[in-house]
Amino acid sequence: MIFILKIILCSSLLIAVYYLFMQKEKMYAFNRFYLIFSLLFSYTVPFISIKSETPKPSNRFQTTIEATQDVLDLSSGQESFNPINLIWIIYGTVTLVLLTKTIFTILKIKKIKGEKIIYKNQAVVLADENISPFSFCNTIYLGKNHLINNQIDPRIFLHEKSHIDQKHSIDLLFIEILKIFTWFNPSLYFYKKAVVINHEFLADESVIKKKFNIKDYQHLILDEIISQKNYDLTHTFNFNNTKKRFIMMNTKKSKLTNFKKAISFPVLLLAFGLFVQKTHAENRENATDLIPEVSEKIFENKVENLTEKKKESSPEKNSIVKELKDNLANKSQDTIRPNNERSTSTSSEIMQNKNDSNSEETTIAQYPGGPNELRNKVAKLFDGSKMNEKNQKTMRTEINYIVDETGKVIDITATGNDEVFSTEAVSAFKKANENIVWKPAEKDGKPVRYQMKLPLTMSFQ
Repeated sequence: MIFILKIILCSSLLIAVYYLFMQKEKMYAFNRFYLIFSLLFSYTVPFISIKSETPKPSNRFQTTIEATQDVLDLSSGQESFNPINLIWIIYGTVTLVLLTKTIFTILKIKKIKGEKIIYKNQAVVLADENISPFSFCNTIYLGKNHLINNQIDPRIFLHEKSHIDQKHSIDLLFIEILKIFTWFNPSLYFYKKAVVINHEFLADESVIKKKFNIKDYQHLILDEIISQKNYDLTHTFNFNNTKKRFIMMNTKKSKLTNFKKAISFPVLLLAFGLFVQKTHAENRENATDLIPEVSEKIFENKVENLTEKKKESSPEKNSIVKELKDNLANKSQDTIRPNNERSTSTSSEIMQNKNDSNSEETTIAQYPGGPNELRNKVAKLFDGSKMNEKNQKTMRTEINYIVDETGKVIDITATGNDEVFSTEAVSAFKKANENIVWKPAEKDGKPVRYQMKLPLTMSFQ
């Protein structure tokens, strides 16, 4: 989620700079480069990580994975409502609609009926229907009425040929692909509008450089406006921003052009500083200072709660209490140090919530290597450097997941009081389960779905 937000904010900042300083300047080639580079920049920078040489302040914190409570999901055919699934359904539906629409548009262009000719070493389709001239990829499309005495108006031909020679279709296809898969980014619609009009400025400039009369050329464009059919993803000769094109044809190059070009560089540096991932140098001074006192208390409380809750201890409960005490004895001095050398002490052992009234025999889902292996992996993969220590607060989240009948972990979600902490917890848990197949839970010897939850707490000291 944080990456999506950074992409939207970065792309919005850069397109705003374009509209404020650059769109009205006669520096079309530079503007084209800026627009496409801005998109690539916005979609790349949030995933770049840089490491600061200055260690982070020595705020000590301790991460504690509390004991988990496993819940057996006996209704294997039913799943509780998960809003994340609904979001994915909406995203997939909209993406599929946009992808289908784009493919249909391309096929519609390719199926235009007409005579294919080579005109001045350029592929041209003379359509049977009366369409306005446009170009797509390496082909110019226009109605047969535009071929008079085996000649195409040189201004129309030069305009469309410029689109092809400068490969403007690649820009449009690139933006269209981004729109299909990131349609939720509102800035993309402004980028497309800016790119298309800038393409027209470039093509018009190619015509004007050939010393054609500007007023006659403008009248030609106005005559083409009455044409009936236009296509998406194409450069149509009677482009609807006619007024802007006419203004730019008569605009002289500003003295501030070079200054406005220079503005883009500090803006890009600013965006890089704002949206790049920042990690700090390792702080080793407190790596050995933390003792898992919280871990001991958690185990002690769990034992006390079990003994007080059931005074009449069954052999089954006694075994659980004994297991917890053994774990406490073995794990009380266990300190795990992830990559950032901050001590991560964990106190979790998977604990089965058995139902005394249920006489059917069940076994819990098991991680390869046991619960210790899972605990160690999650602790090692958790990146504590992403946490904001300024608030000096305790952050909590609860990871919910299901181990299905095949041993695959599905439906991983987290709810907590800090979004960044919850996101990183889910990320660490997913990485710990990459290419991992659990031993599924069993009921009466048959694999069943097993729902589990893992509370996670980070406290600053």
